[in-house]
Amino acid sequence: MTLVNRVNLQPAFVLHTRAFKETSLLLDLLTENFGRINVVAKGARKPKSPLRSVLTPASLLSVSFSGKGDLKNLNACELMNHYSLSTPVSFNSILYVNELLIKSSERQDPQEEIFKQYQLLCEGLSLADSNKIQVEVLLRSFELVLLQELGYGIDLYHESLTGSTIKAEYNYMFDPGLGFTILETESIRSNNVFSGRDIINFSKGDLLEESSRIASKRLMRLALDYHLGNKSLNIRKYLSKE
Repeated sequence: MTLVNRVNLQPAFVLHTRAFKETSLLLDLLTENFGRINVVAKGARKPKSPLRSVLTPASLLSVSFSGKGDLKNLNACELMNHYSLSTPVSFNSILYVNELLIKSSERQDPQEEIFKQYQLLCEGLSLADSNKIQVEVLLRSFELVLLQELGYGIDLYHESLTGSTIKAEYNYMFDPGLGFTILETESIRSNNVFSGRDIINFSKGDLLEESSRIASKRLMRLALDYHLGNKSLNIRKYLSKE
């Protein structure tokens, strides 16, 4: 999508920031109508810049920007809402999702549903606080929507070859490019084998059982890694050290 030269009052979230020249910041923004864009926030690193306090994770902004090329200039920025992520669990979760969005989506590709779900995720994480089970539910739900919107949706309800309904009493092998196929042998243990019970629980958003939480996370990692290719997520290395 080609952006117009000037856009005013566009809802946006900051996905990533990095230093740019002496006093500026280069921002990776998720916008409501234009997808991911890169903008330069001139002077944002100056000690007295009002932008220092608003260009933070989980902050809903209203931004105005302009420019003919891929790199835009930030003309105005106003804080609309800040979703407080006061615990390491919730804060690290949004950092993970931010990197996932950067690695999985193209720039200037409008994804209004992803923006909507991202805002709901921020709200949910702020309410979940340190409730790890609720955080897991929120993350898995967002990952599912993200894959669906990017064209890689997972059918959690049907076996891929026959179209038959997933049944709790069977085991299924998962292929990220194909989906679930039923296994004739019950004793097979593999990273890509899942019980029908865990798949059904995941499809309902019911992750109260530990086995279902572990299985859903393993399933989504298989699917996401397949579509990310060689774009590994750095945040995983950081979290594994904690």
